[in-house]
Parts: sequence; structure tokens; C-alpha cells
Amino acid sequence: MQIDPVVAIAQKLLDAERALRDARLRRDEKMTARWLAVLSLLNEELYTVVPTSPLGAAELLRKAAAALGGAWTIYAEHMDEIAQRLSNGARALDDLVWLRSMRPALSSGLCGNDGVIIAPLVALAIRGASRPMIVFRAVFPPRNDDGFGHAASRSP
Repeated sequence: MQIDPVVAIAQKLLDAERALRDARLRRDEKMTARWLAVLSLLNEELYTVVPTSPLGAAELLRKAAAALGGAWTIYAEHMDEIAQRLSNGARALDDLVWLRSMRPALSSGLCGNDGVIIAPLVALAIRGASRPMIVFRAVFPPRNDDGFGHAASRSP
């Protein structure tokens, strides 16, 4: 099973942010410019990749929540809570309903310019969180229970 592409991009973003911080601390302008360009490309890619799992959707919601600030922290906190539940493998219908109602509200300017910017991330997160999940169950050979389970199936 392949890793969710959003999770991979999020890790690359984290690594690039660390490298950018190091380049700035060293006052290396050339590397700083390069890392800024890499961050720009990775962020652009983040807005186009559809998550394939709730874990990828959680990453997108965390990014969206981090972009909201100021008076909109109540929405950011709610998105973080939903992201935490998705990361733990729990998908709740009320979370999906809330996200589906927030997306058009964000697009129409509910949280100002920040809301318009993060609306596509929320839309992608909804797609990732609402995908059907396949659960693989392990198949084990029958346990040897000293004939106890077989006794009931025998005819007298």
C-alpha cells in the first residue's frame, strides 16, 4: 500500500522549512532563495494533490488551521480537532458535515482573505476524509482447542 501523497508532501515541506531556517541562521542568501523556491513549489503541489486517506486529509486540515489566525481561531481549533480525530482513524459524520458547510462559507469570504485561500485545502480534505476505506483482516488458522469446539458439532 502506498503512502498518502499529501503525507509525503507534508514531510518534504517540514524538511524544507528546517533547511530554510538553517540557511537563514547561516545567512546564506543563495540557499535561502533556493529553499524559498522549493517551499513555494511544494505548497503549490499541496493545493493540487488529492489525499488518499483520512491521514492525508488531516494534514491538509492542519495546514488550513495554521493559516487561520486572529479572530478566526475558533474555526482553526475546530479544524485541528477534526484533524486529530482523522489522524487517530476516526471519521465522524458530523465532522464531514461541518467541513462541507464550511467550504462554501470560506470561499465566499467567511474568514476574510485567509478563508478564500484555505477553501481549496478544505475541499481536498473533504475528498480524502470521505473516501471509502478498505480494512484488511488477518486470517488465522483455527485454534486447537482440544476438541471442545468440535464436541458441539458432533451428532450424538
